[in-house]
Amino acid sequence: MATSGVPSLSDPGWTALHLVVALCVLTFVPLGLSALGRGRRLVHWWPAAAIPAVVALSLPRGLPAALLCVPYLLACLAVPLVLRHRALPAFAALCLPVAAAGLLAERGGYDVLGFEAGVLGLTAAHFHVAGFGALLLLALAQPVRRVARALAPAGVALVGLGFLVGRTPLGQHTGDLIELLGAGLLTSGLWLAIAALAGRAARMLLGLSVVTMGLALLYAGGEVLDVPHLNVTWMVLTHGILNACAVLTALVVAWVRREQPWSAHRWSHRIGNGRERFQMASQALLSWEMHRRAGAWVEPGTPPAEPGLRILSRLGFGRLRVPEPCLVIDVVREADRTELSYLALPGHTFDGEEAFAVVMDAAGVVRFEVAVRSRPALLISKLAGPIVPFVQWLFIARCARTLRRAQALPGSDTCDVSESPASGTTPPLRYSAPPPAGRPA
Repeated sequence: MATSGVPSLSDPGWTALHLVVALCVLTFVPLGLSALGRGRRLVHWWPAAAIPAVVALSLPRGLPAALLCVPYLLACLAVPLVLRHRALPAFAALCLPVAAAGLLAERGGYDVLGFEAGVLGLTAAHFHVAGFGALLLLALAQPVRRVARALAPAGVALVGLGFLVGRTPLGQHTGDLIELLGAGLLTSGLWLAIAALAGRAARMLLGLSVVTMGLALLYAGGEVLDVPHLNVTWMVLTHGILNACAVLTALVVAWVRREQPWSAHRWSHRIGNGRERFQMASQALLSWEMHRRAGAWVEPGTPPAEPGLRILSRLGFGRLRVPEPCLVIDVVREADRTELSYLALPGHTFDGEEAFAVVMDAAGVVRFEVAVRSRPALLISKLAGPIVPFVQWLFIARCARTLRRAQALPGSDTCDVSESPASGTTPPLRYSAPPPAGRPA
């Protein structure tokens, strides 16, 4: 995509170009770094740099739009530092500052080295998609032939060189020839890499790349030879959009297939005061009433919690509910503490365990405390990614609200801990079941 002396983009072309760039700015780096298992802190703060740049795409060209792109440029300069230890990811990362600089200049309305806005905008798209995204996928893919790892980055570099040569005394024709060579090397590298992969998805990706990169070769050839080819607007609407979507899809797949990290979270909510509130909340916890009223479906007839009990609950809405099989591994019933711990079983959306506790302190304040250690296990939880802690927090908040309003269940003495163990009438009870194989340490 792109050459010097590009004709002006039409309005649909600019709209499509900005959509492609916005997609790249928001998603490519977080997905790529997460798939590599690097730069976790940079990924965490990426929206703070990316969102202003996306906002700039909706503003008229000028200084305010350019200033909104500055945080993104600075963030892109940090990515090569994070990926400096491996050659191909490091080269891919070096394409990001080029893309970010092109975006800043285009949004500011500045000509750089004689390149007008259209070329700068196409530079931002090209170095995001073919530069960073595609090359990072080569680094992630296994197996990939060494020649493919060499041809693709060489092609990206030559396309960039062709841009510059077209503005030198060597002339536009020489620059176009270099770009055509670069497009050929890049295409060859990508096709060799995809052809080495197995599976239906790889074959579909190869078929798509034949179409999209074939269009790129035809366009680059049309700048040198008198052969029919799409104009730049149609190149953005076809080659640009399809390539960006293909790279994004492949990055999502790589991100989902990565080794999922463990995370640990704790929450604490005040749910009331006094012995009565403690008893009612404890009863609701161990009878599964808390889970039901907080929105989880628990299999009818499930007995109160005890070690070794297997339960089946479901979360979600209607037919979109997902199964959450669990094994109760620990139950504590004391005068001032009731605790339930369970382990996620195969088929659960997460691996790990959760502990729910109702605690009353010396002043009579009753709190609901939760500790979770987990990692995504199913596709739905892997795709949810950064919003998982928020969803967990929301569910825990609903549980706390349920416990604040909990009432005694008729005829139930499941959690009667009203008498202190110090009196000698109600000793503390603690039950534990040995964890099954595979329980996280």
